[in-house]
Amino acid sequence: MPNTNGHGSKSDGERVALYLRMSSEEQRDKATIDLQREFLSGYCQLHGLEVFERYEDDGVSGTIPLHERPDGKRLLEDAKGGNFQTVLVYRLDRLGRSLLGIVDAHDRLESL
Repeated sequence: MPNTNGHGSKSDGERVALYLRMSSEEQRDKATIDLQREFLSGYCQLHGLEVFERYEDDGVSGTIPLHERPDGKRLLEDAKGGNFQTVLVYRLDRLGRSLLGIVDAHDRLESL
């Protein structure tokens, strides 16, 4: 996955995927799906990024591996098809709740 921490240069029109997740236990958390959607859409608009697709696993625990989540699985299938170059998330814990889960998601996306 390309570096998306703001230190690398991005070309205008880069195609990205947005991944949003919220478990049912997080209903009171500040990272609601609506907040994630608003933030990521604004980020893409600001940086001239084309959104290929938005993937939302609402009510899905971050302890479930990305490839076993409904939209996580769809995200990986679209990555395999080369439909986007980068995946953006509101916070890293949207990909997984443990280091192992995050690394697994990264490695699966990187290989595709």
